[in-house]
Amino acid sequence: MASATPLGNDKYKIYVELGYNEKGKRIRRTKTVTAKSQRALKKAMTDFEIEVHKNKDAANIEKITFEQFVERWMDVYVKVNLMVKTRDAYNNYLKRGVMEGLGKFEMDKIRAYHIEMFFKKQKEDGAKSLQGKYMMLKSIFSKALKWEVIKNNPMINVDPPRVEKKSREIQFYDEKQLKHLLKVLDDVYPKHRIMIKLAVLVGLRRTEIAGIRMENINYNDNSILIDKTLQYDKETKKFFLGPTKPKRSRIVHVPATFMKELKEYAKQQKKLQLSCGSAWNPMLDDEGKPVNLLFTKKDGFPAHPDSLTGRWRDIVKRHNLPPLNLHGLRHTYASFAISRGVNFKVIQEQLGHADIKQTLNTYSHLTKKDKQKASDVFNAIL
Repeated sequence: MASATPLGNDKYKIYVELGYNEKGKRIRRTKTVTAKSQRALKKAMTDFEIEVHKNKDAANIEKITFEQFVERWMDVYVKVNLMVKTRDAYNNYLKRGVMEGLGKFEMDKIRAYHIEMFFKKQKEDGAKSLQGKYMMLKSIFSKALKWEVIKNNPMINVDPPRVEKKSREIQFYDEKQLKHLLKVLDDVYPKHRIMIKLAVLVGLRRTEIAGIRMENINYNDNSILIDKTLQYDKETKKFFLGPTKPKRSRIVHVPATFMKELKEYAKQQKKLQLSCGSAWNPMLDDEGKPVNLLFTKKDGFPAHPDSLTGRWRDIVKRHNLPPLNLHGLRHTYASFAISRGVNFKVIQEQLGHADIKQTLNTYSHLTKKDKQKASDVFNAIL
């Protein structure tokens, strides 16, 4: 707030308080003005207060550190425009070296050299997610330039860090192991049995499985609409329905025999809801309406999607199954479908890959035997 002291002859000294510095000394700005009426004085006080705060903000921006800017970038851009999963990944990158390496630098003093040195040290320390950190820094400095916090973007002159891609052979169960798994699942808790079958027989991701609502299931044509995923916000500690990984809906098809099992499970879930009555505690949407999730805890509240990973590990250990992570069940679906001659386009749509190239690049090596068979057909005419 501004205040004024009369000096005589229609002159006033205006004060604008800006708090105290680190030594406890008061920070204030003053200006002498001439005002022949209270109205004129009030306007002069308001104008001076606006001017002071504008200059203060400009000074703050000029000296803003990377750490201070990232805090604003998170609040103004990331939390408003990006997915929770992306925000959590960025927070993870910042905690794992980025803030330690660049946090205390003033934004306008960071050069390409500093960022190159940061990535050099990251490589020497064996740090992970270098490409993710690079893309995050590109976003940070791009916004800083757009918001006129910096005059030049240092990332323009920084090359992406070279990371040797480790060729990982995808893991999956073969037909014999798949049959054994399905036999083992007969002795598994119904909810977990159905969830695992949705992964291995339909090819769904765990967040997609967790996000299925009752109304998504079409028992007439054995299909499920996959339009949302169940997500958990670590900051707000709330569940919510987010978009699918490719950010588009798709219809997946379910084996008819399995659909009967799924239908029976859904029926039991509805009975559970009725028996709970007012104790039923479902997740609510943005409008406060209950969300009819297919998979919940006993009181109707959603279980964390990550919990399925833990249940799967227990099942593998308890039944002495070959080691395989949960995502390997999707690979098992794809490999079995390929072995039965299912079209790659069908597999792509079922898995929800944004591009068929992703499906081909991931699974094309599984068709080696088929390629050999294709060549062998010419033996008949040779």
